[in-house]
Amino acid sequence: MYTLARYSKGPMDRYELKRIMLSWPKIMTQITDDWAFKFATNIWERTSNPNWLPTLKQAHFIRALFREHGEGDEDMELIED
Repeated sequence: MYTLARYSKGPMDRYELKRIMLSWPKIMTQITDDWAFKFATNIWERTSNPNWLPTLKQAHFIRALFREHGEGDEDMELIED
């Protein structure tokens, strides 16, 4: 079992999980790896239980997928001089 030193962000709270899950369906459509897609589907199903929170390891991978596929989803506005 890994300690908090391995997963420096620590456990995920409900607010962070809810914020990430808002963009989760879009993230799931962008995933090409079979393992990652199964993981994302499993997490999506587990979030239907309001008492569920991810383990440290799950939270680490959820954050990684969100960083790779989810951040910056908002339309960026180009500013020209």
